Amino acid sequence: MKKKGIIIFLFFLFLFFFLGKDWVYSLWIQKDFNLAKSIVLESDYQNLKQEYEALLEYHELESPFLQEGITSKVILHDPYYFFEEITILKGSEEGITKGDAVLNEEGLVGIVSKASKSSSAVKLLTHPETSISVRVENSYGILKMSEGRLIVSDMTNQTPILTDSIVYTSSFTSIPGDIPIGTVKEVLNSTLEQTLVIDPFVDFSKLNYVSIRKSVTNE
Repeated sequence: MKKKGIIIFLFFLFLFFFLGKDWVYSLWIQKDFNLAKSIVLESDYQNLKQEYEALLEYHELESPFLQEGITSKVILHDPYYFFEEITILKGSEEGITKGDAVLNEEGLVGIVSKASKSSSAVKLLTHPETSISVRVENSYGILKMSEGRLIVSDMTNQTPILTDSIVYTSSFTSIPGDIPIGTVKEVLNSTLEQTLVIDPFVDFSKLNYVSIRKSVTNE
């Protein structure tokens, strides 16, 4: 009789585990799912918080050359062309056009090279094809990349330029004038002209938000 009771107990115990294993397994899976979901949500929250703080800080800046700009988030920084091009989350729908100046609180970032409906490609100052008219004190020249350095060449006169002089965009092209670019790091003199090596203000490895200034028409 005792043996029969043990057999019945083991039978019901086996039946319980057989019928309840799926339920127990589902509880375990649900627990793991909830944990994973919680981790993802926390990560998303932290990312959104950082973006919000960055945008808030950006809008609190009082740089006068940002006041007329259209703010946009940088959505792509191609790792293969990291110092050549970025993509921003504003396009032709917001009035962005090819040739518009792109800047941040530090200075000129680059120029819009292509505007799609909802995004735009921006050619950075450090792009090999950079060619921008600039002003240094009372002299004017062309900013471009040469052998991995930003330089100003084709100076309009031979007035000596001092190191640490600030380089600005000129008002001779469609790019708005007086946007800071950087400082003169070194002056290379030759018998024909002086060439300036430029240290840019912008940290091109840390571009999160930028402003777009419309190109202007010089009458």
